[in-house]
Amino acid sequence: MPHALISQRNVSILLSFFIVLTGLTYWHRYPTGDDAWFAEQSYWLQKEGVIRSEFFRGILGWENQLLVSHKLFLLFGAGLIRLFGYQLPTVQFVGFICFCVLVAQLIYYVRQHERNNTGWYVLAVLVLVFANRVMVRMSFENRPELMLAAFGFGSFLCLQSRPTTPVKTVLAAMLAGMAMLAHLNGVIYLIAGFGLLLYQRQYKNGLIFAVAGGLTGLLYFVDVMQATNGFSVWYYQFRNDPATQDAFGLMAKLLVMLTYPKLFFESPEQAALSLLLVFLLWHQRRLLSRINQPLRVYALILLVSFWLLTKKGSGTYLPLFMPFMFALIYELYRVNPFKKTALYVVLAVYFIIGIYGTVEIIYKNFSQQYLPVAYERLRAKISPGQTGLVPLTFFFNEYEHYSHLLSNENYKHHATPTTNPAADMATWAYERDVDFILMDYTYRREDFYPELGTEQLPHYKLSYVDNRFAIYKRQ
Repeated sequence: MPHALISQRNVSILLSFFIVLTGLTYWHRYPTGDDAWFAEQSYWLQKEGVIRSEFFRGILGWENQLLVSHKLFLLFGAGLIRLFGYQLPTVQFVGFICFCVLVAQLIYYVRQHERNNTGWYVLAVLVLVFANRVMVRMSFENRPELMLAAFGFGSFLCLQSRPTTPVKTVLAAMLAGMAMLAHLNGVIYLIAGFGLLLYQRQYKNGLIFAVAGGLTGLLYFVDVMQATNGFSVWYYQFRNDPATQDAFGLMAKLLVMLTYPKLFFESPEQAALSLLLVFLLWHQRRLLSRINQPLRVYALILLVSFWLLTKKGSGTYLPLFMPFMFALIYELYRVNPFKKTALYVVLAVYFIIGIYGTVEIIYKNFSQQYLPVAYERLRAKISPGQTGLVPLTFFFNEYEHYSHLLSNENYKHHATPTTNPAADMATWAYERDVDFILMDYTYRREDFYPELGTEQLPHYKLSYVDNRFAIYKRQ
């Protein structure tokens, strides 16, 4: 048995506690805007064979085709929607499947390095995974980061195992290329894999990796080549995306590079894992050369390449690095197990943040009526087949009941500072033939909402209100 902080039995009990806590977060998990935004794209992909968005009609031609998109990720979601419908749990299951793959990969990695142990390290790593608020939250969200992490870590596992055969190299390259197909940020796994092989002077395998990975990644442009003026439309959408257009230019890029550490410390949920890793790196700094070389090199290239390429150093992207961070924590502790008060303090902070964050998710799920049910109840207040301005989350179970829905986020991209934002929003909606406006004052409140209960907006009159929702209908 390793020089453990606590016994294997107690670690098992702790793991069971966090698994149960994680499972509770899945019951009536409250949807995010991204759940709905990506679900809508997958919906149209399975329905028409084209990725597009009615929610964002009028922005960059997205209502016709969205060429800058997370294509493999959306294809996976489209498959689930085709099989099970566009209910909320269906798309959230995308995150769960990727989370399970990551858990299996981490178990494989640790067992590969602990052939004769009692399983303590496997259990300890799993405790860190299930106690991590970022992992728990994203394990049931419809976002691509965990898919990227699963493809990227899988690619690394193929490269770090000995011997590195051409077959393993091709598989690693394809997995890295698939990460790029799921999100353009996945290109960092192609860079890291190629860089690792060059560092190890495996030039033949490096060439194989570059060709196989490049060909896989180039599949990203299949729909671009098929579209009319595809490359010019793709570049136009890429360059003018409202989420990233302010990140272009030398000064903007320098600012992103200077604030890059924010990715790892943006909020307590990101800082928990980062703090533990930094503490172990510092404590074991004289032993870094004894850590698994492929992991050290690959992780460093991954860190630097994303630093150079990213347009936004947001904590949202932390999951791209998390399997490698868990692996590094395992390696750093295993190389020289120790017991110190400082380690207990850092772990206590980690678990407090994890428990608090997970309980917060559970509370949010249970404190209000399940959102799709709440929306279904509102259906009787709205005439079918109309056009609405709604929160993104109105997608779930409601999308096909109306002729066309615009999202609040769509309006926000058009809005300008004004003294009467509610009136401007209503005017904008009227100009786009919106029949009703739905507002959620509890979980999707916007700055342009009027005071709850306001009777009249330009062109619209309040038709229904409770302590959470308000519906305005066109006069």
